[in-house]
Amino acid sequence: MFNKFGKFLFILMLVACSCTRKDLPDRPNIILIIADDLGYGDLSFLPFSPDDINTPNLDQIAEQGTYFTNAYATSPICSPSRTGLVTGRYQARWGNYWYGEGGLPASELTIPQMLGNAGYHTYKIGKTHMNGGPVHHPLDHGFEEFLGFIDHTWDYLRLSKQDVAEYGEDNARKAHLGPLIHNRQQVSYENDYTTDIFTRKAIEVIQSESEQPFYIHLSYNAVHHPTYVCHPGYLDEYGIEQFPFWDPQKEPYKEWHSKWGGLGEVDPDGRKRYLLQLQVMDEGIGRLVEALKATGQFENTIIIFISDNGGTINTYANNRPLNGYKYMFGEGGIRVPMLVSWPANFPRDKRESSLVSAMDIFPTLADITGQSIPENLDGQSLVPILKGWADHVHETLFFSNGRDSWVVRHGPWKLAHNIEWDHSSFKIVDGRCIRDSAYHYPGGTRLYDLDDEIAEQNDLSERYPGVVDSLQLLYAEWRNEMVDPKKPNDR
Repeated sequence: MFNKFGKFLFILMLVACSCTRKDLPDRPNIILIIADDLGYGDLSFLPFSPDDINTPNLDQIAEQGTYFTNAYATSPICSPSRTGLVTGRYQARWGNYWYGEGGLPASELTIPQMLGNAGYHTYKIGKTHMNGGPVHHPLDHGFEEFLGFIDHTWDYLRLSKQDVAEYGEDNARKAHLGPLIHNRQQVSYENDYTTDIFTRKAIEVIQSESEQPFYIHLSYNAVHHPTYVCHPGYLDEYGIEQFPFWDPQKEPYKEWHSKWGGLGEVDPDGRKRYLLQLQVMDEGIGRLVEALKATGQFENTIIIFISDNGGTINTYANNRPLNGYKYMFGEGGIRVPMLVSWPANFPRDKRESSLVSAMDIFPTLADITGQSIPENLDGQSLVPILKGWADHVHETLFFSNGRDSWVVRHGPWKLAHNIEWDHSSFKIVDGRCIRDSAYHYPGGTRLYDLDDEIAEQNDLSERYPGVVDSLQLLYAEWRNEMVDPKKPNDR
């Protein structure tokens, strides 16, 4: 219990925090940038990034803000993780664990709804994939304008009605190509590229004159497959040619995709194609920052950058020094790079090791914009940690597929219960990708001390059975609060 002096200090701390919050400017502009399947080590400012990585514009955002070294998505796959991010809650609360489950219920408050209530113009640009549900479409869950696609993937280059006509509607649907969607109407693009289109739209919003602040939810499809569909303007720089497109007359799409989107065959230039996609995105982000500076909005604009989940080995992403990839509950599947920049108010060039989640973005933005933080959120505001008022955000985070795989992250400990399996793999020799022995994903119940080593190589479960028991109990209690996996329209 507090003594009287301790209570007095606690009250003084609360008063100091409250006063500081009132000093924050009213309603800054907000840009949330979500990369798709970005490798954890694929940012060049990181000390462990490989030599082939060059991301100067994302490096600059890191220099101007805070890099969270212990940040997590809520799932190792995109649709559940994006739903957890936009609601600030564990998506397992309504049965959204894996593909085709849960959706986005109308009962869940979203970031754009909250910011719309705060007087923001709200724009969704890019990918939308939340497993369906009654308010899946961006215009139905709080956005005023939408430009992008509603699918788990989309072609970067073939974006016109003519492309659909050449393939036929059924084949175009299988190959995820054709016009984008503006609000609820299809829009064709000839000789264009999704990353460029999405960047241009964001710049258009930045340059529009309005007394209202803006919230841009910029969800690039880079660096998701098909990374082999490359930007024509960068091919010479990487010394590669455009990859041959799928020919429906030669083989079914599933066979094609299993080869080139699932490492059935190794593309010698696969890593180069991934790096090309990353460069196009990084340069687009650089143009956004230039537009903010040119319009005098940079200092009072919050930029948040995060990946929806870990990088996938299927597109030649690099998650080192982590273990595992997308689809897996290893650190490489759920730990993600996260940057937060607000030059006028947040620290610059800071590294923060506190345990944080994509769910924290919602309450952080609510806190900054003076909105009440809903009591049912699982996320926590990052403002106290960014302003130096607190020394941690979360003590515990949970991850689950609702069935046979789950994780408890508690302080330095990680308890993982997984199903064992092997995945096709590659290695790079003299800049070329070649087949490697299969990547082995360990099964069973394993305990790791991530403060000691984040590569998850040393199983400590036999040495610390008491820790295993306590974390299993924490997971059981959390899982009892969630619901079982559901289809999007199940009641």
